[in-house]
Amino acid sequence: MIKTIFPLSNGVGLFYNNKLCVGIINNEGIKKVGSFDEKQESKFFKLPFVRGIFYLLKGLFLFIKSFLFQYTLDIRKKEDKNLSYKWAGAFNAISGYFILIALVISSFLFGFLLLGLLPKWLFGLVFDKYSNYYFQRFIIALLRFSLLYLIVLLIKFIPYVNNIFAFNGAGNIFLSNNSKFVGRCYPMNFLNFIINVLLFSVFMVSLIAVNVHWLANFFINLSIFLLVCSLMYEFLNLLTKGKSAFIKDLWVVFGHLVTLKPSATNTEVLNMTAIEHGNSENLKDLEKDDIPMSIVFAEMETKLKTCERFEKSDMEWIVATILNKSRAEIRIERAIKEKQYREIIRATERRCKGEPLSSIFGFVEFYGLKFDVNKKVLSPRLETEILVENAIKKIKSKEFKTVCDMCCGSGAIAITISKLTDAKVDAIDISKQALTLAKSNCDKNHAQVQFILSDLFKELKKNKKYDIIISNPPYIKSDDIEKLDIEVKKYDPKLALDGGKDGLEFYRLITSQSKKHLNKDGYLFYEVGKGQAQDVANIMKDEGFTSINIIKDYNKIERVVYGRISK
Repeated sequence: MIKTIFPLSNGVGLFYNNKLCVGIINNEGIKKVGSFDEKQESKFFKLPFVRGIFYLLKGLFLFIKSFLFQYTLDIRKKEDKNLSYKWAGAFNAISGYFILIALVISSFLFGFLLLGLLPKWLFGLVFDKYSNYYFQRFIIALLRFSLLYLIVLLIKFIPYVNNIFAFNGAGNIFLSNNSKFVGRCYPMNFLNFIINVLLFSVFMVSLIAVNVHWLANFFINLSIFLLVCSLMYEFLNLLTKGKSAFIKDLWVVFGHLVTLKPSATNTEVLNMTAIEHGNSENLKDLEKDDIPMSIVFAEMETKLKTCERFEKSDMEWIVATILNKSRAEIRIERAIKEKQYREIIRATERRCKGEPLSSIFGFVEFYGLKFDVNKKVLSPRLETEILVENAIKKIKSKEFKTVCDMCCGSGAIAITISKLTDAKVDAIDISKQALTLAKSNCDKNHAQVQFILSDLFKELKKNKKYDIIISNPPYIKSDDIEKLDIEVKKYDPKLALDGGKDGLEFYRLITSQSKKHLNKDGYLFYEVGKGQAQDVANIMKDEGFTSINIIKDYNKIERVVYGRISK
């Protein structure tokens, strides 16, 4: 049987490669999947016209199986399942069967009254009862077709059912190998197949209207139904293979009746079910309080892509931090506990709202070291590692002994240089809170740095000199701060962002004042904002710096500027 989606009220079933995988989301927003292995299909059932009938029967069987399986997918812990809970679960499973049987019986009764008697009554109201027999059969067949169409259309507005159609919409995206909802149904979608078979079999049975013997009538009408079923399968299969969007949108395909635009949750559940389909999870695993890593990453990816903040490295960092493992270690993790899953999803949702990972966890990794951060300091960025890397190369190649980190913030630059070189490092900042945090980071990383509270170089002795002065100063234009992403604007201190009217104020001040505190042939290193490199290079050149270099970051943005002072 072809790849098929079976939408449910709170989840979805996915069948292909002889495996049925069912994923659900319960009232608490917790997701779970499970699967069954099905027997290999006989080649006979793949023959043209036979496969249509087989698709209907096997599809209905799998649909009911998926529907009933929802009740077994409960991820509450065993110890939480008291006697009353077990009875409630048993009642849910049993009631599912009774509800299904009741629906089938009531549907037949309703169908007999509405589709059997109403069209004849309507025909008698409008037309003469002695009208041409074939005309009468055609009009009645058309009325029954239209009434059934209207019933299915109205069903879409029932709250319970519209969630099924939304899951079906997510299934259309998956079956079409598309990335977004385009408003049309995948032709071989199972519900689309069913609705077309029902509509056209009702039309054909009403049109032919055999009336011989009740037993003969039954078998003739059944034959008509099976013939419509076979022909519809072949027709929809032909449409599926067609490349033209117009062909797939032919009016004869009424997929829109059973399709609604999926929510992020609908798509998320289907994605995790599809991923889990390939991970050999089986019914035995459902009894464990474990959630497969594939589900965790699928859900995280869906959430982050929905809020347009998807970064694979962010996902890995969140999981690795909560599991207290390295990024390499989490790649071999098969499953996690429910508590860990909840923590990961909470962190992901905070990330979706624009909160940086450093704020979520209170620390950031920089150059292999761990630094605590808060709202009083700028969180070290990945591109700042390029600044430190080039400074360390210069320190080692020139055997420099003294370094000053101006505007040190969390102390990441100063502490890293201290750890990786033999240089004596001073770190300067105007913020007492920043220096308190920087000192704490220094102790935790077992580094040797002297911290100085000062407005730039004001508190330094006039004869205090260094081989290298390095700085990542505020460089955002004052008027641009409110335009920044919430991740920066809300969670980074304005003091560490505001670089004055043109964003270059601190570069001018530091460059001018640093000449007095640099040894002969000493170097000044800067991290700069996008589009500022050449302006900063010109400022340094005007102040007498030579051998000025500009280095690009990982995104090919000019990020580091450094030069030498000659005296």
